[in-house]
Amino acid sequence: MNRLAVGQIRYINTYPIYYVILQELDLLPFDLVSEVPAVLNAMMRRGELDVSLISSSEYAQAQDRYLIHRDFCLASAGYVNSVLLVSNRAVEDLNGATIGLSSSSATSSNLIRIMLQECYGYANAFQPVSGPADFRECLRVHDAVLIIGDDALHFNQRQGYYVYDIGKLWTELTGYPVVFAIVAVNALSAGEKKDLLRLFFQKLNQSHGLFEKHPEQIAAYAQSRSTLSLNFGEYYSHLTYKFTREFEEGLLYYYRMLAKYRLAPPVEGIRYY
Repeated sequence: MNRLAVGQIRYINTYPIYYVILQELDLLPFDLVSEVPAVLNAMMRRGELDVSLISSSEYAQAQDRYLIHRDFCLASAGYVNSVLLVSNRAVEDLNGATIGLSSSSATSSNLIRIMLQECYGYANAFQPVSGPADFRECLRVHDAVLIIGDDALHFNQRQGYYVYDIGKLWTELTGYPVVFAIVAVNALSAGEKKDLLRLFFQKLNQSHGLFEKHPEQIAAYAQSRSTLSLNFGEYYSHLTYKFTREFEEGLLYYYRMLAKYRLAPPVEGIRYY
């Protein structure tokens, strides 16, 4: 039987669009891979997945391999709470500092690089950090460290540190929202698995419709599957999943900045599915 290889970012912020798939997985012709963004990016680029949420920056790195779906993304226009820069000193004092960047997501790491150069004019050293959940150890050897996803949501020891929400800081400094992840279709699969892809996007639509009408149901599901001490309803209220014109403009600005600082090839235009 023909099946669809599907990628899901393994953080709770994907539940509002993956809820129905997670509930019906045994009945669906989907093989689901739940992983951190960096792993899904690599799998998509190798052609091992047909469709997945991937880091926004990954599209710029391999534009010929992907088509972006027009309807869905993972974004925020301000406070997001799951992408944090934790620092030993204020951001105004980070010029020349060494920043530890999570290896889990290229999008968030590049947001930090761009903001410090474009908005502050800083020159920094950046080092990959494989386990930023142990932030105290990271901050012994780095001036600041990026924490993302559920690791950031677990972070509750803010006393003695400067903590910056990257979604909020980016919007304040640039005037644009942040698109952290996009739904990408493997360009080869787009022609070969149309019916399965149609079913996949139907399930995303069902999930998002449920989330809009009954966000408390998604919040309760997240709480049942998580050890986080968190108001899930409030957390989800800061996230956006519809890829509107506003978020498309924000994504294109991000791509211009990636190209300006030679973090990715130029994106002349987005190829849509």
